[in-house]
Amino acid sequence: MGFDPRRWRPGSNGPPVTSNVEALLAENDSLRREVRALRRRLEQLQQSSRAEPRFVHGLTPHLVERWGEAMAAHPQWQALRIGPPAGLRGVIEELRRGWWNPELSLEQELDRRSPGLGTELAEALRGPHSRVRWAVRAAFALYGLRAPEWLSDAPLQVVEELLRREARLGQRRHQRRGGTRTENHTQSHHQAEAKAQAKAPDPRSVALRQLGLEPGASVAMIKRAYRRLAKAHHPDLGGDAEAFHRLEAAYRLLLG
Repeated sequence: MGFDPRRWRPGSNGPPVTSNVEALLAENDSLRREVRALRRRLEQLQQSSRAEPRFVHGLTPHLVERWGEAMAAHPQWQALRIGPPAGLRGVIEELRRGWWNPELSLEQELDRRSPGLGTELAEALRGPHSRVRWAVRAAFALYGLRAPEWLSDAPLQVVEELLRREARLGQRRHQRRGGTRTENHTQSHHQAEAKAQAKAPDPRSVALRQLGLEPGASVAMIKRAYRRLAKAHHPDLGGDAEAFHRLEAAYRLLLG
């Protein structure tokens, strides 16, 4: 039952009542069908959004492939190395030291600068390791938010800069390795000298042994031993001249 305004007039005895139950039920069923259809559509959209990543910043695998093709035109493209310490990974690690928080990964740093950029880059670079993917990562570490512009407008300059940074990184590593070798060589030389000096006998002890004396012998004992041995080794008395010279050198050392 319901009110039909078309049949109501001022001064009448109350509003007329009309019977439209069937129409209301039909309209209610129609609304329910529409709600169910909208719910199915919403579920489809939600599933689609979960299955396919959204590229808000425009970074897609196809775009990465295009950048790779453009960079590969550089004559020294194959000279770019991936592995550390002087490759593209090393370049990224060196650049990371200059970030606000060096503990962040490249994707985290990019997300900090522009929400969603690092996550989108990681999705666009998903796949096996390759020179293209690491070169793109290094470009984002180097140029930050302007990396897409550099990769699209000046890909050869990007390769040139990455090659220059790899070479500089390799030179520094070589210099550090050379300095370490020199330092180690000097240290080893000093240690060898110290060991040789520690092993070398005391000249005074050697001189005492030549005179047949023990350490701690007095001056009088040294003189008596020298006179006795000098008579035995003196060349004029038939002794050995070389032995006599060694005896004299020991005597001068002990009394000098």
